[in-house]
Amino acid sequence: MDLKLTGLVLRNVPVADNKSIITLLTKERGKTVMTCHGARKLTSRNMAPTRLFALSEYIVSEKNGRLTLKESALLESFFDLSLSLEASALGGYILEAGGACARENEDESTLLSLMLNCLYALCKTDLPKEQIKAVFELRLLSEIGCAPSVSFCTCCGGELPYPAFYSAAEGGGVCPDCKKSGEAQGPFFKLDEGTGKAIDYVLSCSDKQIFSFKLSKKGLFTLGRLSEESLLYSLERSFDSLKFYKETKNENDE
Repeated sequence: MDLKLTGLVLRNVPVADNKSIITLLTKERGKTVMTCHGARKLTSRNMAPTRLFALSEYIVSEKNGRLTLKESALLESFFDLSLSLEASALGGYILEAGGACARENEDESTLLSLMLNCLYALCKTDLPKEQIKAVFELRLLSEIGCAPSVSFCTCCGGELPYPAFYSAAEGGGVCPDCKKSGEAQGPFFKLDEGTGKAIDYVLSCSDKQIFSFKLSKKGLFTLGRLSEESLLYSLERSFDSLKFYKETKNENDE
């Protein structure tokens, strides 16, 4: 039986001379894996649509629960990511972290849209990469049911006064009294009102408006630190791609 899928390439693993195993995030089936024969040949029409970051339409055959690529048509290559090592590294982190949260045989259209919006922002806009990264992490947290709360203290439930504190272990903002009393679990990070409002905005706005806010360079640094801390804590893991992104970023900052 032949199927038509639209998906983003999360991973491409060569397993033979011209054979690859591709992991996709698709509209129709969530995360799925397919075998691609001959796609690594330079003359193959399936070469570009099966590269990392490619968004394509695929015609696949299904047999015994396994998918095999028959035809494909490239929709977007995100080629501009290849022009910047830092952008490519951040794109790789988006693929790895998003892929880690994606489910098989589930509707992952919201997650796919988030990842595509972030990759597009990396390629086509001049937005700070730290802003794109933080937005991705916060919306991903929301997608997996772990959105941080910064309107009320996550420990006592009272309205959060600013300046306050932030704890990934507590799931968001912590008032000074709860931190002082020892009732809240750290580590703690300082949380100012501007960063708190930015977190609230990103979590509540429409998909089309996720990047429509501004913070100072210091504010973006704080936002990125909090979003990253929360995502890694919630997933109980780190990512090699995140480490690589930080290495490339540090090199560019020198």
